Amino acid sequence: MPRTCLQGLGALLLAIAMTGCATKPLDLSHDWPMVPATRVATAHPKNELPLSLPNSSDRLVTDPVPLANTALDQLPNVFDRIRLGYQLPEVEDPAIDRLVRFYVSKPESLDRTFERAERYLYYVTRELEARNMPLELAFLPVIESAYNPYAYSRARAAGLWQFIPPTAKRYDVRVNWWQDGRRDVVESTRAALDYLSELHTLFDGDWLLAIAAYNCGEQAVLRAMERARSRHRPTDFWHLDLPKETRGYVPSLLAMARIVADPEHYGLEFTPIANQPYFARVDIGTQIDLRLAAALLHLNDDELHALNPAFNRWATDPEGPYPLLVPHAQAHDFARTVSDLPLEARVPIEHYTLASDESLDSIAKARKLPLSLLQQMNDPLNGFKAGDDIVLPASKIDALRAGLIIEGESPVPSRQGHHKLYVVRRGDTLASIARKYRVGTKTLAQMNGLSTQSHLKAGHTLTVDTATAHPTQSPPTAQPHTNPPHQLAATPSAPIQTPPVTASASPRSISYLVRHGDTLQAIASRFAVTIAQVKEWNRLKSTTIRPGQRLVLVPSKNQDYGG
Repeated sequence: MPRTCLQGLGALLLAIAMTGCATKPLDLSHDWPMVPATRVATAHPKNELPLSLPNSSDRLVTDPVPLANTALDQLPNVFDRIRLGYQLPEVEDPAIDRLVRFYVSKPESLDRTFERAERYLYYVTRELEARNMPLELAFLPVIESAYNPYAYSRARAAGLWQFIPPTAKRYDVRVNWWQDGRRDVVESTRAALDYLSELHTLFDGDWLLAIAAYNCGEQAVLRAMERARSRHRPTDFWHLDLPKETRGYVPSLLAMARIVADPEHYGLEFTPIANQPYFARVDIGTQIDLRLAAALLHLNDDELHALNPAFNRWATDPEGPYPLLVPHAQAHDFARTVSDLPLEARVPIEHYTLASDESLDSIAKARKLPLSLLQQMNDPLNGFKAGDDIVLPASKIDALRAGLIIEGESPVPSRQGHHKLYVVRRGDTLASIARKYRVGTKTLAQMNGLSTQSHLKAGHTLTVDTATAHPTQSPPTAQPHTNPPHQLAATPSAPIQTPPVTASASPRSISYLVRHGDTLQAIASRFAVTIAQVKEWNRLKSTTIRPGQRLVLVPSKNQDYGG
């Protein structure tokens, strides 16, 4: 039986989520944007209970979905839990059959999607249970974004649930210079389930109509129902004249639910996802530098940002709110460490002396910072003059940038310097990687702060010194992995100490789908790179590109694409 470890729907499914899926599974010509609701949603109370340990810092830690010690909590695999919560009707329709065949033919894409979903699926499932909603809805982010919180469509929809700005505003999802809450796992899930609950009520308990409206908007569905009534036709989803992409959207969800219900029937074997919390929330109480937080947790920046993908900058929003998602097992130790940190240590600052021709405004423009931020950090009431000292964010620390992600992001091999980034694959060991690049196992371990006996997790990124390394075979280039890199888990019982914040940052890549009207010049300009770089990354011999072609891009680290 072929095995698929079901960890991420990758390039193909994300391309579908970004460009639409009609009844023909390979139609990539439409968007699936969310639209603003016409009725006010009822806010869902937060399902958070404090974890209790005998320490004052423990009040800072909350578990968004605490265990209730029910039979469901004893299941080892979250897929089993989801199957028991199916509520949608079982429908036989050729569109569903076609999409089942399509998805089953792409097991690698399923692998990538559910590997990425490992961080989020348990949380989404528990939130659905708390509202007594069909657990098949946990697969909507598979269809929308391939469970990539960085997914961003040409319709300006972002995040796991693909909110466009008006919808985000209506459901109180915060979007500003510091953060894009559409990418926030907790906030976007809350808003999406609010919206779906409202649609379910609007359509008198018909979940298929609610799901269709989530895709094309409730007004489009209501108009289709009115046309059907005028023609004396049924008003269920299957008889409505809806937009092409919506006619494929609902069958896509039903097809995915059918596959997960019985993967063995389709020759698939899903790697289990633990039926337990992946993360907990820690209330920092103030702004904190994300690189510092990652260092305190002994995580790489990418893993922390995968848990907190909303942040556009190097630090959390100074105006709050201040929760940070961290690995569940490390939450209490992290909370204790943070509670002992003085405020001035949480965000590194730079002391700067104003020149005669400078002002807060000119400094803000030069540093590409909002003036309001500098005004918060410095009391402007008495004005400033030449020679005055002001404080600025520590600009020498590279920003942790979310990036505009079309398909996914990961480190790509650097073409400069003497270091290469290698993404660990299943079955890799330090010894096998060392043999691959003809370096010593001990040297490779020391270079990455590991012991020679360290266990590697698929997706973790290693640095290889290419000045002395000679790979036995060249790994593929310009093919980014869509899952953000994992970091070796820190031992939960190990005390957390404060390591220095480093200025290094992994280069990030995106996979861009060429669309009608695109030119190499336009794409290069959009991502602040040169045509020569795009050609080099993709081994292009000319500037000719075609719609449907995928390009690997490495945006300038000085350019922000968040929000």
